[in-house]
Amino acid sequence: MALVMAATVVGGMVPLHFRQESRLFLAFSAGTLVGLSLGELVPEGLAEAGDAHLAMAVVLAAFVATMAADKLHILHPHPHRLAECCPSEEHLHPPLAIHGAFGLLVHSALDGAALAAGIRQGLGPALAVAVALAAHKLGDGVTTVSLVLAHHHPPLQATRMLAGNALLLALGYTLGLLVPLPQSLVGHVLLALAGFFLYLGASDLIPSLSTPVCRKRDVLATALGVALVVAVVALAH
Repeated sequence: MALVMAATVVGGMVPLHFRQESRLFLAFSAGTLVGLSLGELVPEGLAEAGDAHLAMAVVLAAFVATMAADKLHILHPHPHRLAECCPSEEHLHPPLAIHGAFGLLVHSALDGAALAAGIRQGLGPALAVAVALAAHKLGDGVTTVSLVLAHHHPPLQATRMLAGNALLLALGYTLGLLVPLPQSLVGHVLLALAGFFLYLGASDLIPSLSTPVCRKRDVLATALGVALVVAVVALAH
């Protein structure tokens, strides 16, 4: 458990120390969110929920609900600046960034519950889950802090969100040991998160970053984010 929490904190410290590269880290985070949705949350949710058509309906419902909240400005925060390290004529405005960080907190609690489930199955499965989660939480830490800083919140707020990510990981772990959640409920929560993250990454962050300004490194960073999730999923399975 300590290893997984440490990985979260270490991952979050990177964008905190290199805040001038916030755009680059946000592009990386967009890739991790898309990879997380399609590479981990949807397959895991399908396995737990049972009915594939109903499961995908949950993903679509979460996607549409997030889109509606975004376009109707329910989740539309104050302006921020992402392109300070790029030419001054471009201004980016990914409106759901800070809410994505809150979504990652929920996901972190589920990660803790997954670690608890691994421990209940024995030492071998527990070690496998812990190693995979440690690699995964490095990316989660980067993404959490990047989303907060992209919204132009102060570093202290990003630090608080990072601490919240680690604490919810511990909370999910504790609750998972004490009160195992029904697998169908876990599956539907994962699917709803998949729809939310898929909209945030693919329909909000990636389009706003795919512009002539800094385009090549944005695309590379996004591809690296996807590759990280694919590698972690392959390691876990």
